[in-house]
Amino acid sequence: MLRVRCQANATLDAKGRMALPAPIRRALGEAGVDQLVLTFHKGAVWGWTARDFEERVERPLAESDPFDTEVMDFAHSLLAPAQDVEIDNAGRIRIPPPLRDLAGLDKDVVVNSVLHRIEIWDKDTWESRFRTSLDRTSSRSGMPGRLG
Repeated sequence: MLRVRCQANATLDAKGRMALPAPIRRALGEAGVDQLVLTFHKGAVWGWTARDFEERVERPLAESDPFDTEVMDFAHSLLAPAQDVEIDNAGRIRIPPPLRDLAGLDKDVVVNSVLHRIEIWDKDTWESRFRTSLDRTSSRSGMPGRLG
């Protein structure tokens, strides 16, 4: 994404539109970004700028063995539901119905900015996921894959 640190509650309207949180809207506007690439992954709708999606998802997949089963599965599960969405003049995006269905998004959602992407979670699903991650990390002494 654009290295914005943000977590915010949001609401989907009947058409599946959601106002992006102000810090994210501001950063996207400053960068001249007027659309996002949305897809489903691990329980949530994930969104990137087109540039970040190309650099972090499409290019690494294109450089992988297309006949490897794990690569094919990942490509199918991540790329098949991916869609470009416009950011309207009010700073809203419309989450397409197939992505809303996959992530169980109905009305109340949580938007997280995570490194180079945003994640849009059903509020109850996010609260459960967050509690699970807190429980898992409480016994660790540092970042995964690092000493300390």
